[in-house]
Amino acid sequence: MAALLSLVWLVIPLPLAVTGLAAGFAWSMATHALLDRRWPVRWLLQHTGSPAFADLRAAGLNGLYLADQALHQTALLVSALMITRL
Repeated sequence: MAALLSLVWLVIPLPLAVTGLAAGFAWSMATHALLDRRWPVRWLLQHTGSPAFADLRAAGLNGLYLADQALHQTALLVSALMITRL
């Protein structure tokens, strides 16, 4: 993340602060560590009215994987906002 952020910063001089960088990287590490355990994703799907989607494995789709990737993308978005706004 730091390498890609550095490359982006060379092209787009984003306002960066140490607190934002620390918060964004910490958020990213914490959420990825949690989501990669898979059970939180399954728990979330089962407790938000989507237990069938958690068990979906048909027609080339895997519900747990798709939800995991969507949550990772959301976590990265929040991390990017923290990095550039704090």
